[in-house]
Amino acid sequence: MRVRRREPPTDPALVLLRSFCHELRPPVATLTSLVRALEHQQTEGRREELAQLAAAHVSHAEAVLQQAAAAAQGLAGPADNHQPLHRVLPSVAATVPRERLDVEVSAAAARCVVAPRHTRQILLNLLDNAERYSPGAIRLSARTGWRRLRLTVSDEGSFTLDLARSLRRRTPPQGTKGLGLWVVRHLVAAQGGVIRARPLTPRGVAIEVCLPRRRR
Repeated sequence: MRVRRREPPTDPALVLLRSFCHELRPPVATLTSLVRALEHQQTEGRREELAQLAAAHVSHAEAVLQQAAAAAQGLAGPADNHQPLHRVLPSVAATVPRERLDVEVSAAAARCVVAPRHTRQILLNLLDNAERYSPGAIRLSARTGWRRLRLTVSDEGSFTLDLARSLRRRTPPQGTKGLGLWVVRHLVAAQGGVIRARPLTPRGVAIEVCLPRRRR
């Protein structure tokens, strides 16, 4: 007889704190890199571009903190005003070194309206995982299907049982491993979407997020 191990109960307040601390890590790390790049960049056009990207990550970190404060008080978080995807992607792409990231976005996908804070957090977590746990190139693609926006992050890592479990689990992990994917799963579900992982041939893994296409 196989006995299923029960996970210990979790403290909701502790889960909330861990989740928001985890969500702050990518924008803060990227902001640090952007500030360092600004210090050594001499071209005025590039400096302006870096400054805009830094401002976007500051705004995102502020939104995460506001959401955490509201959740701690049992209140609704700040409104996530919808924007076209192309306005979200530059700050997301800045989290991965240019030489490692390939971005492919169809014209229709770029025009799709999304919830910027949640969509940005989904992609930040997926790209952060890809950069931390896999070697080589990373690809971010966005395509449209039948009433769906499909966002895919693929890398040269492996499709593992741990990855599959992280995308299925209903309760948060005890440590930080898998916490980002658990957060992503809930953000995707909150928007009526689905997430799945699939192995690539001859190697690699892709995580695909399908979200309902919103009307303007």
